[in-house]
Amino acid sequence: MATPTTIDTDTELSAVNSILGAIGQSPVTTLGTVEEITGEVTYTGASGIAGTYARSGNTVTVTDAAHGLTVGMKAKIDFTSGAGTDATYAIQTVPTADTFTVTDAASGTTSGNCEYTKCSFEIVSSFTTSSEIKVTIDGTLTTAFTISGSLVTFTDPPPVSNNIIRIYRQKEVANTYANPEVSFIYNILTEVNKDVQNEGWICNVERHVKVTPDANKNIEIPANYLSYDLYDNLTNRTRDLVRRKKDGKYLLYDTVHHTYEFTGDLYLDIVYLWPFEDLPSVFKRYITYRAAGRAATQLVANAQLVQLLQTQEMMSRAACMEYECNQGDHSYFGIPHESRYQSYKPFHSLRR
Repeated sequence: MATPTTIDTDTELSAVNSILGAIGQSPVTTLGTVEEITGEVTYTGASGIAGTYARSGNTVTVTDAAHGLTVGMKAKIDFTSGAGTDATYAIQTVPTADTFTVTDAASGTTSGNCEYTKCSFEIVSSFTTSSEIKVTIDGTLTTAFTISGSLVTFTDPPPVSNNIIRIYRQKEVANTYANPEVSFIYNILTEVNKDVQNEGWICNVERHVKVTPDANKNIEIPANYLSYDLYDNLTNRTRDLVRRKKDGKYLLYDTVHHTYEFTGDLYLDIVYLWPFEDLPSVFKRYITYRAAGRAATQLVANAQLVQLLQTQEMMSRAACMEYECNQGDHSYFGIPHESRYQSYKPFHSLRR
C-alpha cells in the first residue's frame, strides 16, 4: 500500500507528489503553469535623432541617413527650427532609405532642423495572439504600448536612447493546476500548512518584535502575520489589539482606546506564516501526512489507507512536539529571554 515518503518533502512539488503517490496517482513534474518564450527580439531605444525637414503643403519630408523606419511606424518629432508642428506622427511613405514623410496638421512651405524619437518596433511574424506579447524596457515589464500588425508602438513617452527594449511571445504550454486532482491536493496542502502554523510553534513565533507606525500613525498588518498580540499582554492591559480593514488595508486597531492611531512603537508577539519550503523537515513531514490523510478521506474509498495515514500523522506530530520541546527552551517558571535561572540540582546533594 502506497504511503507518502518521509524523506522527499523538501518542496511543495515533492509533497504534492508524495500525496499523489499515497492515493495511487501519477506524479507531476511541476506545479503551476509552464510557459514558453519564443520570437524574442531586442532593440536599443533611440531618441533625439538629428535630421532635417522640408514641408510642402502639409507633407513633411524628413531626411536622415539610414533611418530604418517603415510605413506605419510612428516617430515623435520635435521641429527645432522652422514652423513644423511638434507631434507624434505615423510614417506615411518611405521614398528612400534616407527619407520618410509624415502629414502635418498645418500646411505651408517651411524647412529646418528636427529631432525625432522612434516609437515603433517590429515583432516577428509568429506573434499571432496579441495577448501573448510581452515587452520590457530595461528589464521592467510595461503595458504602455499598442499592437498593430507586426508593429509594437509605445505610447508617450517612448523609450529613450540606450533603453534596452525586449519584445517576445510568452505562451502557456502546460498547467498542472488544470488537473482537478492536482489542484485539489495542492489546495489541501496549502490549507494544512496554514492550519499547522496557526498553532504557533517555535519555528514561526517571534516575541517582542518592534513595529513602528507610519506617517498616518497606522500600523499595517503584513500578509504573513497569522496572529499577533502585545508583548506581555497578560500583565499589560492598557491595549487590546485586533485586525480591522480600513481603506483597503488591514490595520491594527486598539479596542481599548477605539482607534487605528498609535503615537509610538509597539512590541508584539507574532505568529508568522512561512512558505512550506522554509519550515523544518519535521513540520514538512507532518503537514504532508496530514494533507495526505485529508486527500485520501475525500478522494479514495479505502478505510485502511486512511487509518494508516492517520497513524503516520500522529507519529509525525509527535516528532514536531519533540522538536518544539528541544528547541523552545520552555520553562514552567516563565523565565524570559536574556535572563538566567539556576535550578536545584539534586545530584549535588547526592554527591556530598
